[in-house]
Amino acid sequence: MLGIGERAPDFLLEGAHGGLVSLVELTRGGPALVVFVAEECPTSRMTLERLEALREPFAAAGATLVAVHQDSAETAAQTMRRCGAAYLALVEPAPFRTAEAYGVRTVPTAFLVDEHASVVASIEGWSRDELQVVAETVARRKPGGPIGRLSAEPPAIKPGCGSKNTLDAATVAAMSVADFDELEDLFERGWTDGLPVVPPTRERVRRMLDGRSPQRSFGPVPPGMGELTLERLAACAVLAGCKPEYFPVVTAAAEATLEPAFNVHGMTNTTHTAGPVVIVSGPIREQIGMNSGINAMGGWNRANATIGRAIRLMVGLTGRGAPPDLDRSTLGQPGKISFCFAENEEASPWESLAVSRGFAPGESVVTLYCGDAPFSVSDHYSREPDDILYTIAMAGAAVFSPTMFPIAAETVFVIGPEHARSLAGAGWKKRDVAERIVEVTKRQVGDMKRGERGPFVAGLPDDAWLPKWMSPDEVVIVVSGGHAGRFSAVLPPWVGYGLGSKMVSKRLREDL
Repeated sequence: MLGIGERAPDFLLEGAHGGLVSLVELTRGGPALVVFVAEECPTSRMTLERLEALREPFAAAGATLVAVHQDSAETAAQTMRRCGAAYLALVEPAPFRTAEAYGVRTVPTAFLVDEHASVVASIEGWSRDELQVVAETVARRKPGGPIGRLSAEPPAIKPGCGSKNTLDAATVAAMSVADFDELEDLFERGWTDGLPVVPPTRERVRRMLDGRSPQRSFGPVPPGMGELTLERLAACAVLAGCKPEYFPVVTAAAEATLEPAFNVHGMTNTTHTAGPVVIVSGPIREQIGMNSGINAMGGWNRANATIGRAIRLMVGLTGRGAPPDLDRSTLGQPGKISFCFAENEEASPWESLAVSRGFAPGESVVTLYCGDAPFSVSDHYSREPDDILYTIAMAGAAVFSPTMFPIAAETVFVIGPEHARSLAGAGWKKRDVAERIVEVTKRQVGDMKRGERGPFVAGLPDDAWLPKWMSPDEVVIVVSGGHAGRFSAVLPPWVGYGLGSKMVSKRLREDL
């Protein structure tokens, strides 16, 4: 082992999170405490954990604290997280030439190296008193600065384990078959929505990008304002389980989510239960195998489930919009994990949502809506269009709060194909449906004296009439679902009275 006054050999090692670091760089502005460790060694793990107390005092004194792991980058990063150690971690692969050059025979072994690459102290195993002296030596560089204090918890001294450079290759290889569980590791990192995710390896992210520029920026993601690059979005798509062919839909949905009108900041911070609903129109539905028929708003379709999930992971990870941090929803709902479905344009007697919103027929379009979980509406008996719409409208009248009139918010009605055929067969168009829903749901102020009351009620006489929606334009009609079963649904909106959300539609772009 190198002794005091000896020259510490330079090294160039990879960081656990990428990049190369040399001893010259580490000691350029002050001394560095270099600690050789291995995950298999309990003393190494204890040392990593307890040295965290020195990280900030070292930084204040212009010194560096660094752990050199005799493990893979993945294992090193996981070990640092488990030990609660936030300082620099480097990795040294076999045959561990740096450890050999330093004469390391035991891990942990620590060397305090000054700006001239001279060894100031060397400590084998765990020795609290010796390491405390190192902390005080470093603190003296900046009089009046903080002195790192190591825990007084026993043991004061603990021997280490054999360094891997002292072992034969077969033994090292056997030790290197680490019990590393990628899925559990991602849970530990907080990179999940509560369900297992796909590890976003460099190769998987590269395939998702498919030649696109990884550093292209979409700007900050509210509410945490982390910058969303194309690479980060691709990582979210991988985590969610997307195929590369879904990525154009994900990018369009991400652009829509970040439009100010959508108000993802408010959607995330509100105590309401609303989340992003991704509605896909156009040829891309068939091209990537989306489900617009039976169970369209349920699971069991990879494209539907993972596209919606990618957007939620984007907001939760890059924008920190996840509970209990910046997502403040009182109850939440399953759609806050993933909610994405496709229009059943083939079964619809009307123009698609995309065409209704001004896009040309045949264009692939993604529409983002801030909505709640679907409220299913059954009417298997009515045959007259007015009767069908009465049932659907009455369900819609209860959204947000049954006594809140009007809500002044766009609301999506998902009309099942059977109901749609009955309505269209009687000559009703989308606009007719929307106008009738608005008309049917009007109520008198006197009927709404109990429960939550909106600001529009104040000062009105009991016999005044109020609609649930201010205009038919707020009633959005989408056809989706299976051919059999006379069901429709209402997707309740987030009601914000000027602070809410507006639907945003984006055409799929060839340059993304």
